Amino acid sequence: MKENLVSQVKREILAYIFREGLSRGSRLPSIESLASLFSVGRSTVREAIRSLEQAHILETLQGKGTFLIADPSSLGKDISRLRSATEMARDSGIELVTLRVEKEKILADALISKKLGIPLKSPLVLLKRIRGIENEPLLYLEDIIPENYTANFSDGDWHGSLFQALEQKGIVIAYSKAKIIPYCPDKDFLKKLGLKRSVPFLLLEHVHYDARGQAILFSKDYYHSEFFHFEVLRKRL
Repeated sequence: MKENLVSQVKREILAYIFREGLSRGSRLPSIESLASLFSVGRSTVREAIRSLEQAHILETLQGKGTFLIADPSSLGKDISRLRSATEMARDSGIELVTLRVEKEKILADALISKKLGIPLKSPLVLLKRIRGIENEPLLYLEDIIPENYTANFSDGDWHGSLFQALEQKGIVIAYSKAKIIPYCPDKDFLKKLGLKRSVPFLLLEHVHYDARGQAILFSKDYYHSEFFHFEVLRKRL
C-alpha cells in the first residue's frame, strides 16, 4: 500500500511540474506544501522525490530546496522537427525507460499494404512498447515494420530508439507524414498501461520515409496528455 501511495504522489508531482509549466532550474514547493497539496504525509513526499532524483528529474540541495534539473516543459514542442520519442525526451533531459515490450510477426493487410507500399501478406513485425520514467508510463508505442529491416536487430534495439537502430543498419528516416488525433482510452488500454483513471491521450499516427520516398515504418504513438503537448508553427502565407 505504501509503495502504491508513493507511486501515486510521484505521478502527482510530475503532473504538477507539467501543469505549472516548470522548466529546468525551477524550485518546487516545500515538502510540507506538497504534502498538504496531495493530502499525504511528508515521508511519502520525501520518498517520491527521492525516486525522481534517481531518475535525474529532481535535485535536492541542502538548505535550498528541491529543483527541477530536467526540462519536461519542452516535451513535444516543435514537432515539425522529426525525432523519436527517445530523442524527444533526451533533448529535455529525460531518459525514458522501456517498461514493457511485446513483438509479434504479422502479415500485411490491405491498410498496411497501402501505407507502406508493399504487397499484401508481406511479413512484418508488430512492436508494442510502454515507455516512461521509472515505473510511470508516459507513452504507448505501436510500430509496424517490414521484417527484413529487422533481420539483424539485437534485444537492445527493440527497447530503445527505432530510428537509431535502423540507422545503425544503414536505413535512415528522413521525414514522416503524420496525423494528430485526440484519443480517449478504453478500459483495456488503461489496464494495459496500469492507469487507474481515464486521461486523454494524443495519438500521433505517421508513416516514416527514407530520402528516396520509400515508406519504412508505420507508427501509432499514444502520448499521455498530462506530460506531453505538441506545438506547431503555423504561417499565414
